[in-house]
Amino acid sequence: MMDALEDLWTDYLAPSGTQVAFVLLDDLHYFPIQKEESAYLTLRTTFQELVNRGCNYSLVVTAPSLLFANIADYAEPVVRFFKRVDLAMFTFEEAKEAIEIRLKSVGSKIAISDKVVDSVVRATGGHPYLLMFVMHEMLNLTGDVGTINIEEYNRVWPRIEELLGRAIFANKFQSASPTERKLMIEIARKDLDVVSPGQFKGFKGGSRLFARLEEKELLVRRDRGRYSLFHPLFAKYLKGQ
Repeated sequence: MMDALEDLWTDYLAPSGTQVAFVLLDDLHYFPIQKEESAYLTLRTTFQELVNRGCNYSLVVTAPSLLFANIADYAEPVVRFFKRVDLAMFTFEEAKEAIEIRLKSVGSKIAISDKVVDSVVRATGGHPYLLMFVMHEMLNLTGDVGTINIEEYNRVWPRIEELLGRAIFANKFQSASPTERKLMIEIARKDLDVVSPGQFKGFKGGSRLFARLEEKELLVRRDRGRYSLFHPLFAKYLKGQ
C-alpha cells in the first residue's frame, strides 16, 4: 500500500498541484484485523513514512470512541497518532444548516419549514445518520411540494418510522445473538432512561451481555454500570418484537 500511495502522489497528485490528500477510513472498528497482527500500528507507521518520503497524506478514520480505549491497551502509540474529535448530536441550527447544504448540493429548490426541522431533530435526537435518513425518505415521500410543512411531515412520519425499522433497526437487531435480543427487548420494555445488569436477574452473565451489546453499538454506557439503548426509536422498535 505504501509504494502505491507514494506512486500516486509522485506521478499524479504532486504534479497537479495537490498540497494535501486525505485518506478516509470509515468505520475503523470493522477493519478485518487481529490484535496480534498489530495492523493499527502498521497504519500509523505507513502514513508517518509517507510523510517522510515527501507525500503529504493525512489519514482520517471514524469509529466509536470505545475502539480507541481498546486500542490503547495494546497499541497506545496509535491513539497518540490521531487528533481525536468527538462528534456530538446535531442541534437545531446544525441540523438546519446540514439539510440546507445537502439540498443545495443537489440543486433542489425544496424548502423545509423550521417546525419540520425541529420535529426531525426531536424525533432523531439530532443523531446525524438517522436525521439524514429521515430527511431523505421525507423528500421521497412528499415529492415536489415546494415547501415541506409540519402537516406533510405528520402525514409521512408513520411510513418513515416503518422504513427506519426495516432499513436500520432490523439489521442492528439481527446483529445480536438470540440471548442478546431477548435482553434488549426486556430493556426496552422497562421504559427507563438507564438500566444496569443487576436489574436483569434472569440473564446469566448479565455484565458480559451488556458489554457485548456496547461493543456492537446497541447499548450506550451512560455511567459506570449504567446503560441505555442506543436510541429511543430503536427502543420503540424493540417493543414491537
